[in-house]
Amino acid sequence: MSATPPARLTVAYCDGHRCRALRERGRHEGPEDPPDHIEALRAAVRSSRGGVLIRADCLGACHRAPAVLLTGAATGGRPALIGPIETAHRWQAVADIIREAGR
Repeated sequence: MSATPPARLTVAYCDGHRCRALRERGRHEGPEDPPDHIEALRAAVRSSRGGVLIRADCLGACHRAPAVLLTGAATGGRPALIGPIETAHRWQAVADIIREAGR
């Protein structure tokens, strides 16, 4: 039996009170249908090879809220905290980073 290789990329999005509130506030700023930022992260992780998405209760980075933490082989094993992610454009940039890192 072969061991399962570690995830190439682990994406943990903060779902603490502050991050969730700021993420939800950002969903209601435009006249168009509000984007689902977490679904965009899910889609990016699904398109990666060996990616894993985790909902974290709180990453303890409230000063960078809303925040996402990337770790794994794709980041050289070093954690990368990204935030604040306040606009749809920035959420898309994070999804692009995830897709690129998960190749």
